[in-house]
Amino acid sequence: MIASFLTTFFNRFYVVVKLNLYFWLLTIMGGIIFGIGPALLTIVKLSLECRWDHQELTWKNVFSTFKTSYKRGNFSFYGFLLLGVILSYNLYFSLQINHLLFLIIDFLLIFALFLMAISFLFSLFIEAQYEAAIKDVWKLSFLLFFMDFWTLLKLGGLLAGISVLTYFNPALILFGSISLFIILASFISNKLFIRLSQKLVYVS
Repeated sequence: MIASFLTTFFNRFYVVVKLNLYFWLLTIMGGIIFGIGPALLTIVKLSLECRWDHQELTWKNVFSTFKTSYKRGNFSFYGFLLLGVILSYNLYFSLQINHLLFLIIDFLLIFALFLMAISFLFSLFIEAQYEAAIKDVWKLSFLLFFMDFWTLLKLGGLLAGISVLTYFNPALILFGSISLFIILASFISNKLFIRLSQKLVYVS
């Protein structure tokens, strides 16, 4: 029993590290600027397809997935990033003004930034599981944000927890933070996507 537990643990640990290293390698291959989005989408696709089977994470499979994810990955990443930059820019100036009205605006902008971050994450999961136009992916990602409050709390807690761990253990950014977040976020939001699939089947 202990041997089985250790085997499972080290196998999953290896998958997390391998996926994270692949993310950085693909990011560099894309020239960093045009590599982050496709690399994230690639890691999401592979984590959903291969689960904990590290033997499926071959370079041939990884690179093939990266090539097919290149355009959509960049479009989604920079689309959400642009919205995030605009919101951050407005938040920066809003924070300079001490007034009750602007305090309310500050909270609204922070909420909007959280919405952007989680919606981008959902868009990656949607891209990995469904064939849809980009505008439909964005619509569904925003819809999912408002479908389950508890899932949002869990994802927010997960993001905060991994951010704190990475802050105190910087090596995790290279060996595990990104892939671990994606894998755990997939697990947390699994029921949400089951509900989405049921709704899509009902509509079709």
